[in-house]
Amino acid sequence: MQNIFPKLNIPSFEAKIKQVESNTDKLTDKIKDKSTKKYQIFDIIRKKWILLTPEEWVRQHVIHFLLSQNYSKNLMQIESEHHFQERRKRTDILVFDRTGNPFLVVECKAAHIPLSSNVFSQVAVYNYCIDAPFVMITNGMQLGVFEKTTATNSYKMIKDLPIF
Repeated sequence: MQNIFPKLNIPSFEAKIKQVESNTDKLTDKIKDKSTKKYQIFDIIRKKWILLTPEEWVRQHVIHFLLSQNYSKNLMQIESEHHFQERRKRTDILVFDRTGNPFLVVECKAAHIPLSSNVFSQVAVYNYCIDAPFVMITNGMQLGVFEKTTATNSYKMIKDLPIF
């Protein structure tokens, strides 16, 4: 898969990947019957095959990285939905602590998308509703972990992933 997706700076794992054919459903007849090869990756949290996109490639690496750091797959939700100002939002990864409270919100981007203040703002908006003490942003090449300071409702960057 490294010829399709880049090697990331997150530890690799033995991914279950399969190639599938899908018919494109375009408006023109010329394209309508063409078949394109796509890939799917097995998500061990959702327990199903997921279309392998550049962002999903990063998300699956992060899931396995968190598992290697003793985070529990039973306490992870992938693409969990929540609402912010009457708009539906989805967090890439939401980790709960052992008491069922939100612990870590993770926003994943494709490797070619730089981590910027906009990416951080996105996860901060998500966390406004969720109220986890930690947030993380990553594109698989870079990773930033932040701790929320409740008193000032601000974030400070921390060096390491919080111990679960």
